[in-house]
Amino acid sequence: MNRYINQHISFQNRKVNRLRRSVLIVCFPVLFLYFFLFIPGWWGSQRFPMPMGLGGTAGWCLGLPIAASGVALYLWTLVLFAKAQGTQVPVTPTQRVVTAGPYAVSRNPMLTSAILMVCGSGVLFNSWSFALGGLVIPTVYLVYSKYVEEAELEARFGEEYLAYKKSTPFIFPKLRF
Repeated sequence: MNRYINQHISFQNRKVNRLRRSVLIVCFPVLFLYFFLFIPGWWGSQRFPMPMGLGGTAGWCLGLPIAASGVALYLWTLVLFAKAQGTQVPVTPTQRVVTAGPYAVSRNPMLTSAILMVCGSGVLFNSWSFALGGLVIPTVYLVYSKYVEEAELEARFGEEYLAYKKSTPFIFPKLRF
């Protein structure tokens, strides 16, 4: 694993021009949402129909705010990544640890946003199978993030990332009342 992480870091440390970074920031979200969330969800709902029983207005009233909050959170994380001179694409990462905004309460708010988008869309489309199919890729990425991306971040940022990791939950923020 260390050899892979070292190769990954050397690949990430290459200089990326502003145009390429801008294209990735704009294009990747569209491709990600379509190919990695919507298509698996749609395939699941067509192949294995499992209605939730929330058709019509109830589905829209519940699903739309959930999906919209996921989109808003996703867009917020993109802005923070752009400010940190990177992208959400692992091969063109930020040049510093992002700890502001939603990253102050979760180390993976982008993944949280994907989960919200898929679950909200499942309610919107009245389909358990859409939600389950759409969660396949985020679940795989969750494992990748936990075991590969975190090791890479520890190697790249050292103590700064370790302190952040210790004080911030992995995916879901701690609720304090």
